[in-house]
Amino acid sequence: MKKVMLLMGSPRKNGNTVFVAQRVLESMAELEELAVEYVDCARLGNKPRGCAACYRCRPMKFRCAINDATAEVINRLADYDIVLLATPVYFFNFSAQLKAATDRFQALVDYDEKGKLVTPLKSVRFGCIATSEGDAESSGVEVVELSLKYLAGYAGLKKIPMLHQITGGTDLTVVAQDRTLDRRAMAFAKKLMK
Repeated sequence: MKKVMLLMGSPRKNGNTVFVAQRVLESMAELEELAVEYVDCARLGNKPRGCAACYRCRPMKFRCAINDATAEVINRLADYDIVLLATPVYFFNFSAQLKAATDRFQALVDYDEKGKLVTPLKSVRFGCIATSEGDAESSGVEVVELSLKYLAGYAGLKKIPMLHQITGGTDLTVVAQDRTLDRRAMAFAKKLMK
């Protein structure tokens, strides 16, 4: 059984990003039994709005020191086989809700006495689901891809695959009627599960 954490970055409880993420999870469940934890980043109880740059995490070795709901989630990321980041593209990047959570990943990366990067995240497979009203060239999806590239490079992770879905804004019918979504969700699930 694969343990999956979905970090949902959409503030809309029943929006396009949630819809696409559900399709991906359904596809993954067709391939293997899953235990899924759904984390609604928009509704986590947080003290700061992202990393506070307090550096109290350094002596704690891979634990965020801020006592709030985000730290409770971040401190358990390495317990999962797969972590899915799901975000609408708002103003050319991750949503603020997801960005505030991913900034806290800083607590999970450190250097050993020889200056070599060490992190428990290397054992986790990451993936990203991004939705945007515009196409990849005009919506900022390439900025999300660049952020994923830097995250993977910095933490020594495998390339982070992304499923991008064009939407009709707040109109769910565009995504619901996309006949390619199920096929693309399954192809994405297979990438994550191998």
